[in-house]
Amino acid sequence: MVHQSCPKFAIVCRFQGLFPKDIGGYEKHRTRNGGDLGHVDPTRSHLNRPVIGEADWAAQTIAMIEDMKAENFADEIETLTRRRRKKQIKERMAEGPRDPWRATRHGPMREVILTANRDWFDALPTPAAREARAQAFEDVARDWLLENFGEDVVHARADLDEQAFHIHAVIVPKIQVDLNGTKRWMLQPSKHDLIKDYEAAQDSVGAHFAPLSLVRGERRAEAVRKARQAGEEPPAYRQHVRTADWRKAEDARIVETRAELDRRAEAMAAEEGTIKQKREALTGRENAIGAREDAAVAKEQEADAVLAVGQGLAAGAFDIKDRDGTPALVETPDAKPGLLSKLRARMALSSAGRARALHVFSKALARLREKARDEAKTAVARDTAEIQSADEKIVEIVSRLPDAERRSIGKIRVSLTARIMALTGRDAGRKTPVKGGDDERL
Repeated sequence: MVHQSCPKFAIVCRFQGLFPKDIGGYEKHRTRNGGDLGHVDPTRSHLNRPVIGEADWAAQTIAMIEDMKAENFADEIETLTRRRRKKQIKERMAEGPRDPWRATRHGPMREVILTANRDWFDALPTPAAREARAQAFEDVARDWLLENFGEDVVHARADLDEQAFHIHAVIVPKIQVDLNGTKRWMLQPSKHDLIKDYEAAQDSVGAHFAPLSLVRGERRAEAVRKARQAGEEPPAYRQHVRTADWRKAEDARIVETRAELDRRAEAMAAEEGTIKQKREALTGRENAIGAREDAAVAKEQEADAVLAVGQGLAAGAFDIKDRDGTPALVETPDAKPGLLSKLRARMALSSAGRARALHVFSKALARLREKARDEAKTAVARDTAEIQSADEKIVEIVSRLPDAERRSIGKIRVSLTARIMALTGRDAGRKTPVKGGDDERL
């Protein structure tokens, strides 16, 4: 009797780059309010559930990245101040904060997708058994994500309203690095070995899901290396196709087949449908272009409002005051009216840009003012010590003179010391003036 072995199913693990600006679109698709929803069963969307992270993870992540930008900017201004780079301080104040990641084509964040073939989830005979298998997959996925990416996993969810159960996760690789002798917060995907090395990620996820009888995916890179070492033709490169693209291609093929079968009977209807689709597509593209243009204008106005605040601060036209713990932008008395009028007009176009500039620049100015206060206190202590030292020298010299001259100089010394302290503003802490006790020293 021949026994057929059970089919082996592979664990699927994919990484996809993300920029912070993509979070909004990601959230729309997660909540099923936008994106490609053609493959979604809306009657099951209520079954989707969170795995890791808070409900407002997107807002928290965007706020965290903005705080990183502000903190880096404040540290940079503090470093330039310490090095007395006045010209660079003005330039950076006008330029504003920078994104906390290096230029990248893929983005500084990563989306992770974990799944398996639909047949593996559906192989069990009862709904309860299938649900238990999906729950076991979710538990192992959560453990693998937290073990390898820790607190950088800001969000993970389980989707049950598509063809196969799968896990989506978002990784925000936050790290502090040394840059020109100062600390900077950055988003750096390469901090994680499994993002840096694709084969290592496949090995890791294969080992972690092995208890569920799922196996590692095809070792194509290893097969290519062995073929080249043996002087053989390597396996043909298999281009990865995103699930959404595969669905679109499959839907197009089905539509084309049906259209071919009904072509003669529905030729006119098909032509009208094509014209309608083109018209709708053209309208959709026009609307999309208009929306992108509006968004670009808003972004440009926001950036210019931030720049206007920075230029006003650098020119001395603005200052930032603390009003009950809230930073407020105020105009200085010596500001030029013409400059103020131009800066006001630019800021009026974007309240978001003005608020963002206040958030960023208030931290930098607070550090500069704290440093100035510390330097003033040090100068006061130093000058007072020098005056007291000079006074003691006078006492020492006059003590060697005859009594009459000592008394005369003693009176002059008291008046002179008091005037010096008053001129320099150093006598505020003295409770009693120098009197007869010092005359006796003379």
